[in-house]
Amino acid sequence: MSSSTKISVALDSRSYNIEYLAAIADLRTRLSPVTGHAIALIDANVDRLYGKAFRKALPHVEFLRIAAGERSKSFLSLEKTANALVKAGATRASRLIAIGGGVVGDLTGFLAGVFMRGIPFVQVPTTLLAMVDSSVGGKTAVNLASGKNLVGVFHQPQAVFVIPSLLETLPPRELKCGLSEAIKTALIADASLVLAMENHSYDARRFDLDFLTNLSAAAIRIKADIVAKDEKEENIRAYLNFGHTLAHAIEAATHYRDVLHGEAVAVGQRFAALLSRRLGLLSPSDEARIQALLKKYQLPIRLGDVIRTQTGSRAVTPPKLLELMRSDKKNQSNAIRFVLLSAIGRAELPRPVADKELLASLKEFLLLA
Repeated sequence: MSSSTKISVALDSRSYNIEYLAAIADLRTRLSPVTGHAIALIDANVDRLYGKAFRKALPHVEFLRIAAGERSKSFLSLEKTANALVKAGATRASRLIAIGGGVVGDLTGFLAGVFMRGIPFVQVPTTLLAMVDSSVGGKTAVNLASGKNLVGVFHQPQAVFVIPSLLETLPPRELKCGLSEAIKTALIADASLVLAMENHSYDARRFDLDFLTNLSAAAIRIKADIVAKDEKEENIRAYLNFGHTLAHAIEAATHYRDVLHGEAVAVGQRFAALLSRRLGLLSPSDEARIQALLKKYQLPIRLGDVIRTQTGSRAVTPPKLLELMRSDKKNQSNAIRFVLLSAIGRAELPRPVADKELLASLKEFLLLA
């Protein structure tokens, strides 16, 4: 893939491009100047590895380090960072730059959306998960103890710059989280991409930058098309939540510790496939293909795969998960709604599922080999 590849998100006056760059240094010529102060929020781990390169590429940008991990997606972190912006002299003419994974991207986007009632921002995702999903589409949020991403705003970035070479230092566990989101995107909209992933000879020990670059671009094109048709998630954008209803419950149940988002989403996808089959939508053979694909990319598929090391994990029971799923943003009239599949590459709009069926499905899910 060419380093000059561009993918457009068509949203009239809020349209922007996702542009692929060969190196961090290319940011120097891609970021247009602003009249106000430019401030980058950079993940602490990314800063340790690439901080000097980013500062060299962006010499007129002030950098604020954000602690790595899901705990930075909180009101405490939001307030602390907002105060830091004021101290740095940020105004309505300022621009923020998010350099990191989904946590930094979500925090920066939310802060940009509410600081002085809204300032522009740019995304520079540094993880595969952020590249294929969270950096595109303008969804921004922080977490509450009672649920994931429950407070946020839609605030589109001015641009997204993807630098695939950054993935070379991404820990394998984080890389697989991105693969989980890529699988999700393929499952809801592109059967040919699912087939391509099935046919790829995946080996976690062999880093394949070309494959990851092309996979991320394919997933981004799907998401960009969906967002352009349904920016505020009033219809088909809900497809992108496939696997997330149970995933967010798992994350809340484990207090956002130890379980990574992509791992929870992988388990959530396997459960959503099981639920789709139980409700008569998905064939058993397609359910088996989904399980095999997740296993091929060495992703967790059972609750026990992600909560077994948790203190107090015995409390993560089907009734507890049901209670946590009730706070999901897709729900209506206290009914828990799921994005389900009718076939590989074909998602269905969220539908209510009775508590009795969910409990029965969760009990079957716990018995998976």
